[in-house]
Amino acid sequence: MTPGRQRGAALVVAMLVAAIAAAVATTLVVDGSRWQAVVEGRRDHARAASLASAGVQWARQALADDAAQGTIDHLDEPWAIPLPATPVEGGSVEGRIEDAQARLNLNAAAGEDASSARARERLAALFARRGVDPGLVDALADWIDADGTVREHGAEDDAYGRDDGVAANAPLARADELAAVRGFTPAVVARVAGAVVALPAESTLNVNTAPADVLAAILPALDAEALASVVAMRRAKPFASVDDFRARVAREFPAPDTTGLGVASRYFLVSVRARQGEAVVLARALVVRDGRAMPRVAWQVLD
Repeated sequence: MTPGRQRGAALVVAMLVAAIAAAVATTLVVDGSRWQAVVEGRRDHARAASLASAGVQWARQALADDAAQGTIDHLDEPWAIPLPATPVEGGSVEGRIEDAQARLNLNAAAGEDASSARARERLAALFARRGVDPGLVDALADWIDADGTVREHGAEDDAYGRDDGVAANAPLARADELAAVRGFTPAVVARVAGAVVALPAESTLNVNTAPADVLAAILPALDAEALASVVAMRRAKPFASVDDFRARVAREFPAPDTTGLGVASRYFLVSVRARQGEAVVLARALVVRDGRAMPRVAWQVLD
């Protein structure tokens, strides 16, 4: 680990310790329902839930600090360092922050403009690389869009059985809602899960953080060796702008289409695992930097 990443890792742990201290203090002043949980022998689970939520607060602070440091986001920043299992009294907390804009946005597929068409092409390319029928992109677009027109491989209300409801005709709130779309079996959802996300349609894909198979969807002319070269480019020096990305790639390979691309991110996925005694709680959250002093939590799920 480089000295810079060592300092970053130390900062990440220090921020978590502060968040945990606040969470422990909070557990000392709890409402009646929490005390009832203690009485029922669920104290460890309640504390694990508090620690998991503290992990989300750690992520918010890490992202707030990062926003003050620069205007681009890349994988050598402190927020991108996974938090190792950190001991707390009777348990531990671990977690990670991932750039949600490193994934292809499912909600970008529904429009009729050129940008939406390009988003569908990229999703289809990604699906094909992951062994999924590219035609399912049409079913996804029909599920999201507001009209009743059926695309070539799509499905609107008539395609769903009485027990299945109707097409949502609204953007997805979370990627796991794909399971409701025709053709997206559990196996299909599992194959694409790590490369897709549900965000507002106008969000961009960050070329500084996207993994190789996502880059392949936006750079279809490049083979595996060329994609590795692009990843090496950004590892040596993150792309400073979309124009910088285009220029540096074009020096060696066909110039990329930069529609819907960016080098900065507002949306981040947070995952935390907290253990207290025998109780384990997992927290998943989408954190948004929207210009406020502290990033907000768009949604959070405790399992």
